[in-house]
Parts: sequence; C-alpha cells; structure tokens
Amino acid sequence: AAVNAPGIITDPDILSGFLMDESGLLGRAEGVVRARCAEDVLDVIRRCRADRLPLLPVGLQSATTGAAVPFGGLVLSTAAWTGVEEVDRARRLAVVRPGTVTGDLKRLVAGEGLYYPPDPTSQEESTIGGNVASNASGARSFRYGVTGDWVAGLELMDGTGTTHRLMRRRVDKNTTGPRAFHDPVDLVVGSEGILGVVTRIWLRLAPDPGPFFGAFLWFPTLDTALRAAVAWRLGGPPTPRCVELFDHAALASFASHGSPPAIPAGAGAMLFTEWDLGDRDLAAVLETLLPGWAALGALVDDTVLASTAQERDWLRDLRHHVPETNNARAARHHGTGGLKVSTEFCVPPDRLVEVMTRVEEIRREAGVDEMVRYGHVGNGHPHIFMFGRDAEEVTGRKRMAHRLCEMAVAAGGTVSGEHGIGKTRRDFLRYMFPPPILRALAETKRAFDPDWILSPGNILHDPRGTNDGIWELEEK
Repeated sequence: AAVNAPGIITDPDILSGFLMDESGLLGRAEGVVRARCAEDVLDVIRRCRADRLPLLPVGLQSATTGAAVPFGGLVLSTAAWTGVEEVDRARRLAVVRPGTVTGDLKRLVAGEGLYYPPDPTSQEESTIGGNVASNASGARSFRYGVTGDWVAGLELMDGTGTTHRLMRRRVDKNTTGPRAFHDPVDLVVGSEGILGVVTRIWLRLAPDPGPFFGAFLWFPTLDTALRAAVAWRLGGPPTPRCVELFDHAALASFASHGSPPAIPAGAGAMLFTEWDLGDRDLAAVLETLLPGWAALGALVDDTVLASTAQERDWLRDLRHHVPETNNARAARHHGTGGLKVSTEFCVPPDRLVEVMTRVEEIRREAGVDEMVRYGHVGNGHPHIFMFGRDAEEVTGRKRMAHRLCEMAVAAGGTVSGEHGIGKTRRDFLRYMFPPPILRALAETKRAFDPDWILSPGNILHDPRGTNDGIWELEEK
C-alpha cells in the first residue's frame, strides 16, 4: 500500500502532531510526507491519485476552521519547504516558497527597505502558503488589504500533478468573459487546498511606510468605540494603520497577561490603533490627533502610547493574548463535549453599528451568558467568541452562529472575513451562495482535481461521504 512507500512517515508519535489545527477538531491520517521541493509534491500526488487516497496539504496548521485537519489519507506538510528565492527591489517583488513563515518574510524584506503589509495575528505561526490558501488578513488590513491583494502570481500543482503558473494581469481594462475568471490567481487564493498545492508565490512589496506609534484608546461604551472605528473607515485622513476592538469581556482577558495595562474605571471598550509619525515627533503628531480622538468620545487622558519597538510589541502581544486566552478557556471544556463557537462575519462598515446592536439583542434572546467581541471592526469585521461547556450548549451556540451569519449576509456582508470556511463553516455557505454557484465551485474543483483527492471536506462536502463529525444544521 502507498502508506508504506519511502518518504511517508507513519510513526504514530510524529503523525499525532498533524491531526489538529486551532479548531479543536481531532482528525486521523495514515501518514505524513514532508515536502521540500516540487518533485516531492508530484510524487505524493501521483501515489494518492493511483490509490484514491485523500491528500491534505498543510503549513503550520494554525487554521481555526478544521481546514488543516485530515480525515483519512495522507498529510502533505510544506513547513520544511522554506526560503525566499528572490527579492527584486526595483519591481518590489519577492519569490517565496510555501513553507516560509510570514514573520520571517516580513523581517527579510525589511532588511531591503521594503515592507510586506499583510500581518495575520499568527504571523509567527503561519506560512505564506497557508496565508494564500486562506486569504489571511490581520490588523493592518484596515489600510493595506488582505493577502490576495499582494499576490502577484503563483504556481499550483493540481490533483493530476500538472503545474500551472498563474500571474496577475496588470491591465486597466479586461472584458475576457465573466469577471470572476479574469484573474485565475483569485481562483486559488482562499481555495484552502481544494484545487492544488501552492508550490511558489510571487508577492508584491511596498516601500517602507516609515515610523509609527501604537495607541490603546479607551471608550466609555462598546457603541462609542464602534462609532469611532466606523468614522475612521468612512472619513478622511488622518486614518490609522489598524483599528482593533476589545469589548469589556476581551479587556478582562488582559488580567492573565504578564504585564497588563491599567484599564481605566470608566472604560467599556478599547480600540487598538496604530498611527503614522512621518517626519514629526510623537508630541507634534499627538497635538494634531488628540482633538479628533476626544471628539469621538475617547477617554484621551488614559491613552496608552507605544512608540518604541518594545512598547509596540507589547501592545501587539496583548492583542494576541485575547484569542490565545479564550482558545485555552474553551479547550478546558473539550473533555465534557464543550467547544469554542465563533463567528467572524464581515459587514459593510456603515452597517456595523446596527449589526452589533442586533448581535447583543440575539445574545440576550438566546440566553448566552458569555460572549467576547474583539477584532478588526475598522473593516466591519468583528470576531465573536462564545463558549459551549457541553454538547448541548455547543449545539445552542452553533444555532446562534447561524443566526449571526444569516443576519450579516442580509446586511450585505459575508460569513467569513478572515479565517475561511474549512470544515466547520461549510454550513454557512448556504446563506451566501445559491445552489448553482456551489455546483460551479464543485465543478471548478473537479476540473483541477478530477479524482477529488485534494483537501476533501474543505469548503465543499466530500462526495465520498467521509464523516468528519462536523455539526450540521438540518435543512429548514
């Protein structure tokens, strides 16, 4: 059998490290292959195709949706396939291997006076290949957009072992058929491994945007904070690089941090922001910004400022601490059938305040006692965390997640702004896409992967009916 072939690791101790991502799902696999070159990928695709074995390409498995959890077959790890092949300073391009850690790439190009803007919170625990597969984003997407906006091209090895080089067309106009097909790079970005294995990526870079400082801005209420975020998104300059929300429950997570900030008594919410310094000093920039902050209702006297690299890292570490702490809290209930249930829908910024008001109404109606709201509200993209302490509570929270996603789509939004669909969110797609569109997506997969070996269960149901234990809402 293929699983006994050379290069396939079947040692249970090693294999156990490839059966989970950050979703809490536990999968199963018959072996893992650590790819270090395109030939390794071709070899494992041929084997899996011959034996009709599922094949799941993964990076560092920091997905939150089960996208990186296998259910049978082989895991193809690209984590050892690292390195930046080239940095073209004149054209501001980097050619990158899929296993390259995002933070490593950012540091390397910074040494060339360039900047790679996408900054997933997990940038030290995620790879560029994984970022492309999930169209990852982060705090600075407020200004700079998402991973897909910076992908200039890629190579994809499909489910037949054929390599396709797809490069973006840099033209002002294009009328070659349906717009969705104008740029095939965008078929691959966000496709979560269902079309092929990304083997090389060309990334656009930006000039170094210069010095900046971070600020924790406290607000008396969640509503005031949301209105400030929307004002920056829809208003003119000066605008921050990022706008991240922390509601009252999120602020409570800071208590377990090694060096928490002092939270003012009157603060009901906080916005983590970053602002350009340009060629001026902090005092001069603050003089221009403070009146605007005060006008938006911020408790400006309590602002926490971070201008040194060490201070800025502290603020970002605090930001990272919130999901980390809450993931750990949820994990404590896994033994009793408990689970974290979260949504991260994205709505047009001008609808954010009304949508978040409705979220609170739905929470009360559903009797959900614990909810944490944080994340990229500058983009209309809140993370909403709920805890199910046992199987029954989990079912109730999942029904509520459905209500939230349905509401977000009705407000002109999407069911996922950042983490993708994976396996745990397939059920949400019904709110966004009519059946013919989902069938078209399945046929696109079949065109690239005729034997349906790649990442079965991600985004689309596995036609073989593999049971991955995902809770599904019965049809209405």
